[in-house]
Amino acid sequence: METIIEISGVPHAFVTENGSTRLRLDSQTTASEDTDIETLVIPEIWVITRSNGVPLFALEPALCDKPFRIMTANQLYGEKIQWFEPLADDYRKILWKNPINSIEGSAAHDAFKHHTWQSIIEFAIIDRGAMMYYAGLPGDWKIQTSGGDGYLLCLVEGEPYWTDGLGQIPFAVDTFRLQWQRTDSADMAIRKTGEVGLAWATGRLEKDQGSQNVYDNFIIIRAALWASKNFIREFSTSEIYGGLRGLSSKQKVDTFYQPTSLLHLKSWITEDSLEKYKFWTP
Repeated sequence: METIIEISGVPHAFVTENGSTRLRLDSQTTASEDTDIETLVIPEIWVITRSNGVPLFALEPALCDKPFRIMTANQLYGEKIQWFEPLADDYRKILWKNPINSIEGSAAHDAFKHHTWQSIIEFAIIDRGAMMYYAGLPGDWKIQTSGGDGYLLCLVEGEPYWTDGLGQIPFAVDTFRLQWQRTDSADMAIRKTGEVGLAWATGRLEKDQGSQNVYDNFIIIRAALWASKNFIREFSTSEIYGGLRGLSSKQKVDTFYQPTSLLHLKSWITEDSLEKYKFWTP
């Protein structure tokens, strides 16, 4: 199988055989008296493959990186590299996506759990108890068949993501709704959502010992921002019998889904949003 990846206008051929992929370097035949040495160009690119060697996408290495690598998605995940939040740790720009990723039956298709933003939203807007987002329970999107389904990678309308990153969306939406019911400030509810996310960073209530400038926390901000624009609050009053004190009124606040835009879910966090909503210290 041959895959052509074009970098800076130059096509490069990658050949997949027997479960591995290699760059094919083609040289030209020259006359025997030609003493000029031909230079074979190796592109500065990281090609990310399935475990069977099929290319899925390619990243641009940082200046401090080895300039050319071919590695599996599992290897990349082990190095904590990500390509969808430029201001988060370990970011590398995505240069190329295999056009067959979305084609059912192709050699690349089954590397991903396939979603739309709407299919993620449909899971996220279900009102669940907070404990349902504990690792392994019904709110744990990354393991549910209607969610990440145990896949390492998801393809959302053609864009690849780490599944565990997207798994923060339902948790953040539900937590934002709860926090917004407790405060009159959507901005405060967004930051509080992040603080709860830090406390549950591993899916269990324990302190996260690692860096907090990670893509998970950026996805939490994305989802909470989206929820602040796609839910409304409604107030109601009920009367409660208080014995000798008679009847008293109690105000109740509920949140309801009212869709407007996918913008915040689809867009990475900007410097302005990060400055406003960052809930961790450097």
